[in-house]
Amino acid sequence: MVIGSLPVQCARRYPEKTATIFKGQTQTFDQFNKRVNALANGLRGLGLKKGDKVSIISRNNPQMLEAMFAAAKCGIIFVPINFRLAAPELIFVINDAEIDVLFVGDDYQEIIHNIQKDITCPNIIALRDAYEDMIAKNSTTEPEIEVVPDDMFGIFYTSGTTGGPKGVMLTHHNFLSAAVNHVIAYQMSPADVCYHSQPFYHTMQASLALCTFYVGGTNFIVDNFDGHEFWAHVRDYGITSITLVFTMLVDVLDAFEEGKYQKGSLHSFTVGGQSVPVDVIRRTYELMGQGMIFQVYGLTEASPLLTYLPRQEMVLDGEASRRLASIGKELFTCHVRVVDDEDRDVAPGEIGEIIAQGPNVMTGYWKRQEETEAALRGGWLRTGDMATVDNDGYIYIVDRKKDLIISGGENISSREVEEVIRRHPAVHECAVIGIPDKKWGEQVKACVVLRQGQAVSEADMIEFTRNNLARYKTPKSVVFLPSLPKDPLGKIQKRILRDNYVKSAA
Repeated sequence: MVIGSLPVQCARRYPEKTATIFKGQTQTFDQFNKRVNALANGLRGLGLKKGDKVSIISRNNPQMLEAMFAAAKCGIIFVPINFRLAAPELIFVINDAEIDVLFVGDDYQEIIHNIQKDITCPNIIALRDAYEDMIAKNSTTEPEIEVVPDDMFGIFYTSGTTGGPKGVMLTHHNFLSAAVNHVIAYQMSPADVCYHSQPFYHTMQASLALCTFYVGGTNFIVDNFDGHEFWAHVRDYGITSITLVFTMLVDVLDAFEEGKYQKGSLHSFTVGGQSVPVDVIRRTYELMGQGMIFQVYGLTEASPLLTYLPRQEMVLDGEASRRLASIGKELFTCHVRVVDDEDRDVAPGEIGEIIAQGPNVMTGYWKRQEETEAALRGGWLRTGDMATVDNDGYIYIVDRKKDLIISGGENISSREVEEVIRRHPAVHECAVIGIPDKKWGEQVKACVVLRQGQAVSEADMIEFTRNNLARYKTPKSVVFLPSLPKDPLGKIQKRILRDNYVKSAA
């Protein structure tokens, strides 16, 4: 099976069933597949052939899925672009990926126009007019291109620390192997109405859309996330599931209480991207009932999932409640381990790096052989995430390698400190980073956002953590901010905080 076969199967099995909903407009699977075919034939009419590259920069809309499947049917490589990138980053990605066709949403016409002289892409097509003209003028017959599972499906760019973002190469086989994990873990069915609020340029959301086609469910698409709007959509459209990061879940829970909504058809929140604070899980259970949430863990290089903690294992009481802090165990097509620097499995309680193997793991980084060899050393994907395991094999994230704070030779998990700070009733959210310290190497700094109308002094916050943590883990300084920097997925960007406060500390 290849990715382009999914809309074909849905059109055959459920021709009149709703495939997508966007701003009140719906498409059936038959309509969707015909538009994908017309777009695929239009791309071939431009002279594109197997192995060429199609890119899109836009906020979420059904056209992004049409472009993804059209490219897949032709053996063309799909390269979605992060719409938050600055002009120099856009230039780098477009030229690095050697894009042949770039579809541009209305909001990004100006920035692409301004950099057009600096990019090598020969075909730039507006989503509003030229894209629709291409679909209207081309045949809806299935393109006859041989595509095999080991063909490259997409290049998904991730943030790089040096030399610009890195393009993760994923095959049809990679993505469909990940789909098996998704479908089983999420218990997906044709009755599902999956809510897509996170950007489709990210592997998590692209994979979820693909999985919804895999089972014949409905994709409900929004181009901007709002907690109150989400509950209105649950009420009006029968939303069954949403995948989000915990900062978004907090907004959803706040809106639920403020608006006195009903959970209705909603049966699950899936939370990933960052480790979920235990207090957020408990609050979800208190408001929604047990079984409404489960956790997943992964990264772009794994298409993206590696582990999950099923909802039936997320219990509030007893010995098993400790698992609320874990990311569970490996998924069905993966082999996941936690190892030391010699690649030996760590003993329970010891800290090591999470590594993984499986058919969902990338083939490598686009045009970066040295970094590919480092990331896939010994045939194992090196995640850069530090973790421990318990006696039952459940994995607990300690920190990213780069986020682990080392003070006076002691390893300090920023997550552990954050868990304590979030217990303070005045705290809305927080992030803990390490900054330079002449005596200890690094010291702990807490960046805190307070709840509206609350006031706490730095001294009081430090005293609160000191009462709940070993002295060496206690923040030496606290800064109160109106908000924390986040990426489009809602993940807190500690790199930006470090850039600000490490410089000032130095």
